[in-house]
Amino acid sequence: MLLPEGLWADFGHGTMVAFVVAVMGAWILAALSAPTSTTGVTLAEVLAEVSERAPQLAVQDEVIRAARAATDRAGAWDDPLVSFMIEDLALARHESEPMSPMLSYRLTQPLNLFGRRRLAKESASARVQGEWAVRRRVELDARREAAMAFYDLWMNQEMGRLIDRQVATLERMRDSAKAQYSAGMMMGHHDFLRAEAEISAMRAERASLEDRSRAAATMLDVLRGRPPGELPSSVSRRSRPIPELARLLGEAAKRPEVEAAQAMRVEARAERDLAEKMYLPMVMAGVFFQQRLGQQPNSIGGELALTLPVFWWDKQAKEVEMAEAMVSRAERELEAMLSMTRAEVERAYRQARAADRALSALEREAVPRLEQVVESSQAAYESGTNNFLSLLEATLSLLELESRRIRSAVERDLALFELERILGESSSPERKGTS
Repeated sequence: MLLPEGLWADFGHGTMVAFVVAVMGAWILAALSAPTSTTGVTLAEVLAEVSERAPQLAVQDEVIRAARAATDRAGAWDDPLVSFMIEDLALARHESEPMSPMLSYRLTQPLNLFGRRRLAKESASARVQGEWAVRRRVELDARREAAMAFYDLWMNQEMGRLIDRQVATLERMRDSAKAQYSAGMMMGHHDFLRAEAEISAMRAERASLEDRSRAAATMLDVLRGRPPGELPSSVSRRSRPIPELARLLGEAAKRPEVEAAQAMRVEARAERDLAEKMYLPMVMAGVFFQQRLGQQPNSIGGELALTLPVFWWDKQAKEVEMAEAMVSRAERELEAMLSMTRAEVERAYRQARAADRALSALEREAVPRLEQVVESSQAAYESGTNNFLSLLEATLSLLELESRRIRSAVERDLALFELERILGESSSPERKGTS
């Protein structure tokens, strides 16, 4: 900031210092209040994109569209039968009884009576509901793949930061060993070489994280319906509370497989009722017109035809038996799916609790205490009262604990996400009517 020279002369030393401090304070406040975009990509943002643009969802949407078209076609009226016939063509000429040819036009229409049309549509509508349940499962599986890729990115990011901190610590240890060697301590040379070896190994591990992150980012871009791009600047993990087990078990019926089994049961019952309707006769109605080419008058008429299910034990009874078996199968599958869902929910819940306890123990006790050990060991080494191997062991132990903390956080979040995947909690569009 430039001020007129006279103004500088009017300022005393203390006033000038106060002015500079005020200006710097205002600048810092402005910088802190400015909007920032360093929060990183969150899992919620990623999953929202996956639920909208995952490629496999478009495939299942077409399957649903085909199932809806099949619902419109189910129970449709059969096409009428039109026939044309020439009758009464004499094979021999009789002068006393002349015969005139007759042209017959006949229209016959099969009729879907006794509720067959309605039951066929109910069965097809249940298949649409089943396809919606399949779509939910496809979406949830895509979200799971995206979550795994997201946590790969987050874990690589955190491991990279951890390795950077440990490399900085080892560099200080190396510099201290070098200083001791320069001071005439021969063991300092071995300590220096060991520190260099550990630094090289950690830098190699740090470089490998880049390739792992790119692989995860590529999968994430595909699931989000995006072309492969650059790595996200950062990903942000947000911890979520673990819900109560009783509430989770009460939501077992929300699982897509359970809904699919329920739809299968509805379809099987409709097919059974339709098979029972086959005991009733099939009805056909028709009209005809007879055109006489001679002196006789034209005529019209109608007809009603029925099928007689006299061989019911050989056809209708077998169809009903097969439909009853399908109903029983659907009910058994629904019971089994509910039992398996409750077991899987409890398993994922226990895994989340175990990971949460391990994470809490590491964050609250193990890591802070070992950090104190490393700090005291480093101070003792620099003062010459501790050896290099003890300091290195403490440093590597801290690295291992920090790695376990990161893995426990990922295990906890993935177990919570597995609960969401099992119970079918997602942003699927609401199912629409299919009639």
